[in-house]
Amino acid sequence: MKIKDKLQWPRFIILIPVLALINIMLAEPIFGYEGHSVPTEVPGDYDGKWYGVYCPELTKGDLVGLPYGDAFPNQAIMSSWGYKAKPIEGIKDLIPEMWYDICTHPDLWGETRINETAFIPRDKYPGDQQQLMMKFTEQNKGTARVDERGHLINYKNGHPFPGSTNGVEIAWNFVNSLNYGQSMYANFYVGITDKKGGKRYSKADQNYFWMKGRIHGENIPNYEPNPNNYLWLQAMGFTYPYDLKGIVILTYRYDDPDREDDQWMYITSLRRVRRMSASQRWDKLPGGQDITYDAATGFQGKPTNYEWKYLGRKVLLCSRQAKDELQEIKDKPGGGTADQLYQRVNTVMLEYVPKIVSSVSKAVMYLDPETYACYYADFLDRRGRPYLFYNHCWAVDKSGVMFPIGFFVGDVQRIHSSNNYTYYVIVDLDAEKKGITPSYYNMENLRNVYKGR
Repeated sequence: MKIKDKLQWPRFIILIPVLALINIMLAEPIFGYEGHSVPTEVPGDYDGKWYGVYCPELTKGDLVGLPYGDAFPNQAIMSSWGYKAKPIEGIKDLIPEMWYDICTHPDLWGETRINETAFIPRDKYPGDQQQLMMKFTEQNKGTARVDERGHLINYKNGHPFPGSTNGVEIAWNFVNSLNYGQSMYANFYVGITDKKGGKRYSKADQNYFWMKGRIHGENIPNYEPNPNNYLWLQAMGFTYPYDLKGIVILTYRYDDPDREDDQWMYITSLRRVRRMSASQRWDKLPGGQDITYDAATGFQGKPTNYEWKYLGRKVLLCSRQAKDELQEIKDKPGGGTADQLYQRVNTVMLEYVPKIVSSVSKAVMYLDPETYACYYADFLDRRGRPYLFYNHCWAVDKSGVMFPIGFFVGDVQRIHSSNNYTYYVIVDLDAEKKGITPSYYNMENLRNVYKGR
Protein backbone atom coordinates (compact mmCIF):
# COMPACT_ATOMS: atom_id res chain seq x y z
CA MET A 1 0.00 0.00 0.00
CA LYS A 2 1.35 3.46 -0.85
CA ILE A 3 1.32 6.28 1.67
CA LYS A 4 -1.25 8.24 -0.31
CA ASP A 5 -3.73 5.51 0.58
CA LYS A 6 -3.22 5.79 4.33
CA LEU A 7 -6.44 7.56 5.20
CA GLN A 8 -8.85 6.44 2.50
CA TRP A 9 -11.70 5.92 4.96
CA PRO A 10 -13.48 3.78 5.79
CA ARG A 11 -12.28 1.11 3.35
CA PHE A 12 -8.65 0.67 4.45
CA ILE A 13 -8.99 1.34 8.15
CA ILE A 14 -11.65 -1.33 8.36
CA LEU A 15 -9.15 -3.80 6.97
CA ILE A 16 -5.91 -2.67 8.61
CA PRO A 17 -5.27 -1.55 12.21
CA VAL A 18 -4.33 2.08 12.74
CA LEU A 19 -0.82 1.35 14.01
CA ALA A 20 -0.03 -0.77 10.99
CA LEU A 21 -1.05 2.10 8.77
CA ILE A 22 1.24 4.47 10.64
CA ASN A 23 4.16 2.08 10.30
CA ILE A 24 3.52 1.74 6.57
CA MET A 25 3.35 5.50 6.29
CA LEU A 26 6.74 5.88 7.92
CA ALA A 27 8.35 3.69 5.28
CA GLU A 28 7.58 6.49 2.83
CA PRO A 29 7.23 9.74 4.85
CA ILE A 30 4.30 11.77 3.62
CA PHE A 31 6.12 15.08 4.05
CA GLY A 32 9.74 13.92 3.96
CA TYR A 33 10.17 14.71 7.66
CA GLU A 34 12.33 12.65 10.01
CA GLY A 35 9.91 12.81 12.93
CA HIS A 36 9.95 13.84 16.57
CA SER A 37 13.05 13.99 18.65
CA VAL A 38 12.60 10.63 20.40
CA PRO A 39 14.57 8.32 22.69
CA THR A 40 16.88 5.74 21.12
CA GLU A 41 14.58 3.02 22.45
CA VAL A 42 10.81 3.48 22.78
CA PRO A 43 9.43 3.03 25.35
CA GLY A 44 12.39 4.58 27.17
CA ASP A 45 14.30 7.63 28.41
CA TYR A 46 15.98 10.29 26.33
CA ASP A 47 19.74 10.00 26.60
CA GLY A 48 20.87 11.84 29.73
CA LYS A 49 17.38 13.17 30.53
CA TRP A 50 14.88 12.55 33.31
CA TYR A 51 11.98 12.09 30.89
CA GLY A 52 11.10 10.04 27.84
CA VAL A 53 8.31 8.20 25.99
CA TYR A 54 6.85 5.34 28.03
CA CYS A 55 3.53 4.33 26.47
CA PRO A 56 3.87 0.54 25.96
CA GLU A 57 1.79 0.62 22.78
CA LEU A 58 4.17 2.92 20.91
CA THR A 59 7.31 2.21 18.94
CA LYS A 60 9.88 4.67 17.66
CA GLY A 61 8.41 4.27 14.18
CA ASP A 62 5.02 5.58 15.31
CA LEU A 63 6.36 8.97 16.35
CA VAL A 64 6.04 11.14 13.26
CA GLY A 65 5.58 14.58 14.82
CA LEU A 66 4.84 17.83 13.03
CA PRO A 67 3.61 17.21 9.48
CA TYR A 68 5.92 19.60 7.64
CA GLY A 69 8.78 19.72 10.13
CA ASP A 70 9.63 22.03 13.01
CA ALA A 71 9.59 25.68 11.92
CA PHE A 72 12.13 26.71 14.56
CA PRO A 73 14.37 23.70 15.28
CA ASN A 74 17.51 25.42 16.60
CA GLN A 75 16.38 28.04 19.08
CA ALA A 76 19.14 29.32 21.37
CA ILE A 77 18.34 29.02 25.07
CA MET A 78 19.00 32.33 26.83
CA SER A 79 18.29 31.18 30.39
CA SER A 80 16.79 28.24 32.29
CA TRP A 81 14.99 27.77 35.60
CA GLY A 82 14.15 24.62 37.51
CA TYR A 83 15.91 21.27 37.30
CA LYS A 84 19.72 21.74 37.30
CA ALA A 85 19.21 25.43 36.51
CA LYS A 86 18.35 28.70 38.26
CA PRO A 87 15.74 28.57 41.06
CA ILE A 88 12.13 28.72 39.88
CA GLU A 89 11.62 31.47 42.46
CA GLY A 90 13.40 33.81 40.04
CA ILE A 91 10.43 33.71 37.64
CA LYS A 92 7.59 33.63 40.18
CA ASP A 93 5.99 36.68 38.55
CA LEU A 94 6.40 35.26 35.03
CA ILE A 95 4.30 32.09 35.38
CA PRO A 96 0.75 31.51 36.72
CA GLU A 97 0.45 30.87 40.45
CA MET A 98 -0.74 27.27 40.06
CA TRP A 99 2.12 26.48 37.69
CA TYR A 100 4.60 28.04 40.10
CA ASP A 101 3.27 25.85 42.91
CA ILE A 102 3.62 22.73 40.73
CA CYS A 103 7.15 23.61 39.59
CA THR A 104 8.32 24.24 43.17
CA HIS A 105 7.09 20.83 44.38
CA PRO A 106 9.09 18.29 42.34
CA ASP A 107 8.61 15.79 45.17
CA LEU A 108 4.92 15.67 44.20
CA TRP A 109 4.91 16.39 40.48
CA GLY A 110 8.40 15.60 39.20
CA GLU A 111 11.19 17.83 37.93
CA THR A 112 10.47 20.66 35.50
CA ARG A 113 12.79 23.01 33.63
CA ILE A 114 11.68 26.20 31.90
CA ASN A 115 14.03 27.28 29.09
CA GLU A 116 13.68 30.80 27.70
CA THR A 117 14.28 31.50 24.01
CA ALA A 118 13.69 34.62 21.92
CA PHE A 119 10.14 35.60 20.97
CA ILE A 120 9.49 35.20 17.23
CA PRO A 121 6.77 37.54 15.84
CA ARG A 122 3.84 35.98 14.06
CA ASP A 123 4.68 37.65 10.75
CA LYS A 124 8.00 35.75 10.78
CA TYR A 125 6.29 32.35 10.87
CA PRO A 126 6.82 30.33 7.67
CA GLY A 127 4.06 29.01 5.43
CA ASP A 128 0.67 30.50 4.70
CA GLN A 129 -1.47 29.63 7.75
CA GLN A 130 -0.73 32.76 9.78
CA GLN A 131 -0.44 34.95 6.68
CA LEU A 132 -3.94 33.95 5.58
CA MET A 133 -5.36 34.52 9.06
CA MET A 134 -3.84 38.01 9.13
CA LYS A 135 -5.06 38.73 5.60
CA PHE A 136 -8.68 37.75 6.30
CA THR A 137 -8.67 39.43 9.72
CA GLU A 138 -7.72 42.73 8.09
CA GLN A 139 -10.01 42.22 5.10
CA ASN A 140 -13.09 41.58 7.27
CA LYS A 141 -12.35 44.03 10.08
CA GLY A 142 -15.49 45.75 11.35
CA THR A 143 -18.01 43.43 9.67
CA ALA A 144 -18.70 40.92 12.47
CA ARG A 145 -20.58 41.73 15.65
CA VAL A 146 -21.98 40.04 18.74
CA ASP A 147 -25.75 40.08 19.20
CA GLU A 148 -27.69 40.55 22.44
CA ARG A 149 -27.31 36.84 23.22
CA GLY A 150 -23.53 37.00 22.91
CA HIS A 151 -23.59 35.08 19.62
CA LEU A 152 -21.30 35.95 16.70
CA ILE A 153 -23.05 37.16 13.54
CA ASN A 154 -21.93 38.54 10.15
CA TYR A 155 -18.64 36.68 10.51
CA LYS A 156 -16.65 35.47 7.51
CA ASN A 157 -13.14 34.34 8.50
CA GLY A 158 -10.00 35.49 10.31
CA HIS A 159 -10.17 36.86 13.86
CA PRO A 160 -13.48 38.75 14.08
CA PHE A 161 -12.39 41.33 16.70
CA PRO A 162 -8.62 41.92 16.53
CA GLY A 163 -7.26 43.73 19.57
CA SER A 164 -10.61 43.78 21.40
CA THR A 165 -10.81 44.24 25.17
CA ASN A 166 -14.42 43.04 25.30
CA GLY A 167 -14.62 39.64 27.00
CA VAL A 168 -17.13 37.92 24.71
CA GLU A 169 -15.43 39.31 21.60
CA ILE A 170 -12.09 37.89 22.79
CA ALA A 171 -13.86 34.56 23.33
CA TRP A 172 -14.96 34.54 19.69
CA ASN A 173 -11.41 35.40 18.58
CA PHE A 174 -10.27 32.31 20.48
CA VAL A 175 -13.02 30.08 19.07
CA ASN A 176 -12.23 31.10 15.48
CA SER A 177 -8.43 31.05 15.74
CA LEU A 178 -7.93 27.88 13.60
CA ASN A 179 -4.50 27.45 15.17
CA TYR A 180 -4.37 23.76 14.25
CA GLY A 181 -6.09 24.17 10.93
CA GLN A 182 -9.58 24.21 9.44
CA SER A 183 -9.51 20.41 9.42
CA MET A 184 -7.30 18.00 11.32
CA TYR A 185 -6.58 14.33 11.90
CA ALA A 186 -4.28 13.50 14.82
CA ASN A 187 -3.07 10.47 16.78
CA PHE A 188 -2.31 11.10 20.43
CA TYR A 189 -1.84 9.26 23.67
CA VAL A 190 -2.65 10.23 27.25
CA GLY A 191 -0.56 9.32 30.27
CA ILE A 192 -2.82 9.32 33.33
CA THR A 193 -0.79 9.42 36.53
CA ASP A 194 -1.85 9.43 40.18
CA LYS A 195 -0.15 10.82 43.28
CA LYS A 196 1.82 7.60 43.86
CA GLY A 197 3.11 7.46 40.29
CA GLY A 198 0.69 4.78 39.12
CA LYS A 199 0.16 5.23 35.40
CA ARG A 200 -2.44 4.24 32.83
CA TYR A 201 -2.41 4.95 29.12
CA SER A 202 -4.99 5.52 26.45
CA LYS A 203 -4.61 6.14 22.73
CA ALA A 204 -7.07 7.87 20.47
CA ASP A 205 -7.56 9.68 17.17
CA GLN A 206 -8.94 13.22 17.19
CA ASN A 207 -10.30 15.03 14.17
CA TYR A 208 -12.17 18.22 13.30
CA PHE A 209 -13.78 19.75 10.25
CA TRP A 210 -14.73 23.43 10.29
CA MET A 211 -17.75 24.30 8.18
CA LYS A 212 -17.37 28.07 8.66
CA GLY A 213 -14.50 30.53 8.95
CA ARG A 214 -12.37 28.53 6.50
CA ILE A 215 -9.22 30.00 4.92
CA HIS A 216 -7.85 27.25 2.62
CA GLY A 217 -9.05 25.83 -0.69
CA GLU A 218 -12.14 26.58 -2.73
CA ASN A 219 -14.75 26.35 0.03
CA ILE A 220 -14.03 29.66 1.77
CA PRO A 221 -15.23 31.19 3.97
CA ASN A 222 -17.91 28.50 4.32
CA TYR A 223 -18.24 24.88 3.23
CA GLU A 224 -21.40 24.32 1.20
CA PRO A 225 -23.88 22.75 1.32
CA ASN A 226 -24.52 23.14 5.04
CA PRO A 227 -28.29 22.69 5.47
CA ASN A 228 -28.00 22.03 9.22
CA ASN A 229 -26.02 25.22 9.90
CA TYR A 230 -23.08 23.43 11.49
CA LEU A 231 -20.14 25.42 12.80
CA TRP A 232 -17.85 22.39 13.08
CA LEU A 233 -17.83 18.60 13.27
CA GLN A 234 -15.62 16.59 15.60
CA ALA A 235 -14.93 12.92 16.33
CA MET A 236 -12.69 11.07 18.75
CA GLY A 237 -12.11 7.33 18.55
CA PHE A 238 -10.19 5.28 21.12
CA THR A 239 -7.76 2.59 19.95
CA TYR A 240 -6.21 1.51 23.29
CA PRO A 241 -6.56 0.01 25.91
CA TYR A 242 -8.89 -2.95 25.47
CA ASP A 243 -11.68 -1.58 27.66
CA LEU A 244 -11.74 1.73 25.73
CA LYS A 245 -11.03 0.43 22.24
CA GLY A 246 -13.89 1.19 19.88
CA ILE A 247 -15.46 3.97 21.97
CA VAL A 248 -16.40 6.85 19.67
CA ILE A 249 -17.50 10.37 20.61
CA LEU A 250 -19.18 12.35 17.83
CA THR A 251 -20.10 16.04 18.15
CA TYR A 252 -21.99 18.44 15.89
CA ARG A 253 -21.63 22.10 16.89
CA TYR A 254 -24.35 24.40 15.50
CA ASP A 255 -23.93 28.05 14.59
CA ASP A 256 -27.03 28.82 16.65
CA PRO A 257 -27.19 30.08 20.26
CA ASP A 258 -30.51 28.31 20.84
CA ARG A 259 -29.37 24.89 19.68
CA GLU A 260 -27.07 22.87 21.90
CA ASP A 261 -24.56 20.44 20.49
CA ASP A 262 -25.67 17.10 19.19
CA GLN A 263 -23.26 14.70 20.86
CA TRP A 264 -23.26 10.91 20.90
CA MET A 265 -21.02 8.24 22.38
CA TYR A 266 -20.77 4.67 21.13
CA ILE A 267 -20.07 2.47 24.17
CA THR A 268 -18.48 -0.82 23.18
CA SER A 269 -19.33 -2.67 26.41
CA LEU A 270 -23.03 -1.99 25.78
CA ARG A 271 -22.84 -2.02 21.99
CA ARG A 272 -25.12 0.98 22.10
CA VAL A 273 -25.02 4.63 21.04
CA ARG A 274 -25.93 7.03 23.84
CA ARG A 275 -26.88 10.65 23.30
CA MET A 276 -25.13 13.10 25.62
CA SER A 277 -26.87 16.18 27.02
CA ALA A 278 -25.64 19.74 27.56
CA SER A 279 -25.48 18.97 31.30
CA GLN A 280 -22.62 16.55 30.55
CA ARG A 281 -20.31 19.11 28.95
CA TRP A 282 -18.25 19.20 32.17
CA ASP A 283 -18.01 15.42 32.45
CA LYS A 284 -14.47 14.09 32.15
CA LEU A 285 -13.32 12.18 29.11
CA PRO A 286 -13.27 8.36 29.28
CA GLY A 287 -10.45 6.43 30.90
CA GLY A 288 -9.99 8.45 34.09
CA GLN A 289 -8.88 11.68 32.42
CA ASP A 290 -8.93 15.11 34.06
CA ILE A 291 -9.97 16.87 30.84
CA THR A 292 -13.62 17.82 30.35
CA TYR A 293 -15.44 18.37 27.07
CA ASP A 294 -16.00 22.11 27.45
CA ALA A 295 -12.49 22.77 28.79
CA ALA A 296 -10.42 20.99 26.15
CA THR A 297 -7.45 23.16 25.11
CA GLY A 298 -8.67 25.81 27.56
CA PHE A 299 -12.22 26.13 26.23
CA GLN A 300 -14.34 24.16 23.76
CA GLY A 301 -17.85 25.13 24.75
CA LYS A 302 -20.44 27.46 23.27
CA PRO A 303 -19.57 31.06 24.27
CA THR A 304 -23.25 31.83 24.87
CA ASN A 305 -23.26 29.31 27.76
CA TYR A 306 -20.75 31.44 29.70
CA GLU A 307 -20.18 34.92 31.09
CA TRP A 308 -16.95 36.51 29.85
CA LYS A 309 -14.65 39.13 31.36
CA TYR A 310 -11.42 40.67 30.12
CA LEU A 311 -8.93 40.83 33.02
CA GLY A 312 -6.14 42.79 31.33
CA ARG A 313 -2.66 41.85 30.14
CA LYS A 314 0.22 40.04 31.84
CA VAL A 315 3.70 39.20 30.58
CA LEU A 316 4.36 35.49 31.14
CA LEU A 317 6.81 32.86 29.98
CA CYS A 318 4.71 30.77 27.57
CA SER A 319 5.53 27.86 25.29
CA ARG A 320 4.70 29.64 22.04
CA GLN A 321 7.51 28.01 20.04
CA ALA A 322 7.90 24.61 21.71
CA LYS A 323 10.25 21.79 20.75
CA ASP A 324 8.72 19.03 18.66
CA GLU A 325 9.46 16.55 21.43
CA LEU A 326 7.35 14.33 23.70
CA GLN A 327 8.40 14.75 27.34
CA GLU A 328 6.79 12.28 29.70
CA ILE A 329 7.91 11.82 33.31
CA LYS A 330 7.85 8.13 34.15
CA ASP A 331 6.74 7.94 37.78
CA LYS A 332 5.35 11.38 38.66
CA PRO A 333 2.16 13.17 37.55
CA GLY A 334 4.14 16.01 35.99
CA GLY A 335 5.26 15.72 32.38
CA GLY A 336 4.04 16.85 29.00
CA THR A 337 6.05 20.02 29.53
CA ALA A 338 9.07 18.70 31.46
CA ASP A 339 11.86 20.56 29.61
CA GLN A 340 10.21 22.83 27.08
CA LEU A 341 11.03 26.15 25.43
CA TYR A 342 9.25 29.30 26.60
CA GLN A 343 9.07 32.88 25.36
CA ARG A 344 7.90 36.12 26.98
CA VAL A 345 4.38 36.89 25.79
CA ASN A 346 2.15 39.79 26.84
CA THR A 347 -0.84 37.50 27.35
CA VAL A 348 -4.52 38.40 27.26
CA MET A 349 -6.23 37.24 30.47
CA LEU A 350 -9.80 36.08 29.86
CA GLU A 351 -12.17 34.82 32.56
CA TYR A 352 -15.26 32.72 31.94
CA VAL A 353 -18.02 31.71 34.35
CA PRO A 354 -20.41 28.87 33.44
CA LYS A 355 -24.13 29.49 33.08
CA ILE A 356 -24.67 25.75 32.62
CA VAL A 357 -24.17 22.84 35.03
CA SER A 358 -20.44 22.68 35.75
CA SER A 359 -17.85 21.33 38.18
CA VAL A 360 -16.04 24.70 38.18
CA SER A 361 -17.03 28.15 39.38
CA LYS A 362 -14.80 29.97 36.92
CA ALA A 363 -11.73 29.66 34.71
CA VAL A 364 -9.04 32.05 33.52
CA MET A 365 -7.24 31.55 30.20
CA TYR A 366 -3.95 33.21 29.26
CA LEU A 367 -4.08 33.82 25.51
CA ASP A 368 -1.65 34.90 22.83
CA PRO A 369 -2.55 38.45 21.70
CA GLU A 370 -1.87 37.59 18.03
CA THR A 371 -3.00 33.98 17.52
CA TYR A 372 -5.32 33.67 20.55
CA ALA A 373 -3.78 30.29 21.36
CA CYS A 374 -4.34 29.32 25.01
CA TYR A 375 -1.07 28.80 26.88
CA TYR A 376 -2.37 28.35 30.40
CA ALA A 377 -5.76 27.87 32.05
CA ASP A 378 -6.66 28.01 35.75
CA PHE A 379 -9.89 26.41 37.01
CA LEU A 380 -11.50 26.93 40.41
CA ASP A 381 -13.94 24.42 41.88
CA ARG A 382 -17.45 25.37 42.96
CA ARG A 383 -16.11 26.52 46.33
CA GLY A 384 -13.59 28.82 44.68
CA ARG A 385 -10.52 26.67 45.42
CA PRO A 386 -7.71 25.90 42.94
CA TYR A 387 -8.75 22.77 41.08
CA LEU A 388 -7.39 22.15 37.56
CA PHE A 389 -4.44 23.64 35.72
CA TYR A 390 -3.51 23.38 32.03
CA ASN A 391 -0.19 24.18 30.35
CA HIS A 392 -0.18 23.89 26.55
CA CYS A 393 3.10 23.78 24.62
CA TRP A 394 2.50 24.93 21.05
CA ALA A 395 4.97 23.76 18.40
CA VAL A 396 4.93 25.50 15.01
CA ASP A 397 5.45 23.63 11.76
CA LYS A 398 6.74 24.98 8.46
CA SER A 399 3.20 25.69 7.21
CA GLY A 400 2.66 28.07 10.13
CA VAL A 401 0.13 25.77 11.81
CA MET A 402 0.44 25.45 15.60
CA PHE A 403 -0.05 22.23 17.56
CA PRO A 404 -0.24 21.56 21.32
CA ILE A 405 2.48 18.95 20.86
CA GLY A 406 2.48 18.06 24.54
CA PHE A 407 0.40 19.48 27.33
CA PHE A 408 -0.03 19.13 31.04
CA VAL A 409 -3.46 18.81 32.67
CA GLY A 410 -3.25 18.58 36.44
CA ASP A 411 -5.77 18.18 39.24
CA VAL A 412 -3.96 20.09 42.00
CA GLN A 413 -6.31 18.81 44.70
CA ARG A 414 -5.70 15.11 43.99
CA ILE A 415 -2.13 15.47 42.66
CA HIS A 416 -3.26 13.71 39.51
CA SER A 417 -2.63 14.40 35.83
CA SER A 418 -3.75 13.54 32.31
CA ASN A 419 -0.94 14.61 30.02
CA ASN A 420 -1.43 14.57 26.26
CA TYR A 421 1.15 13.72 23.61
CA THR A 422 0.50 14.20 19.88
CA TYR A 423 2.60 11.85 17.77
CA TYR A 424 1.10 12.15 14.28
CA VAL A 425 -1.04 14.85 12.66
CA ILE A 426 -2.14 16.12 9.26
CA VAL A 427 -4.20 19.26 8.67
CA ASP A 428 -6.15 21.43 6.26
CA LEU A 429 -6.37 20.31 2.63
CA ASP A 430 -4.06 17.34 3.25
CA ALA A 431 -6.46 16.04 5.90
CA GLU A 432 -9.43 16.66 3.61
CA LYS A 433 -7.77 14.80 0.73
CA LYS A 434 -7.35 11.82 3.06
CA GLY A 435 -11.02 11.65 4.00
CA ILE A 436 -11.70 14.26 6.68
CA THR A 437 -14.84 15.70 5.08
CA PRO A 438 -18.44 16.05 6.33
CA SER A 439 -19.38 12.58 5.08
CA TYR A 440 -16.88 11.06 7.52
CA TYR A 441 -18.86 12.33 10.52
CA ASN A 442 -21.62 9.80 10.96
CA MET A 443 -21.75 7.18 13.67
CA GLU A 444 -22.22 4.22 11.36
CA ASN A 445 -19.01 5.06 9.52
CA LEU A 446 -17.10 5.77 12.74
CA ARG A 447 -18.16 2.48 14.30
CA ASN A 448 -16.67 0.72 11.29
CA VAL A 449 -13.47 2.75 11.49
CA TYR A 450 -12.93 2.12 15.22
CA LYS A 451 -14.08 -1.45 15.52
CA GLY A 452 -13.99 -2.53 19.14
CA ARG A 453 -14.75 -5.85 20.68
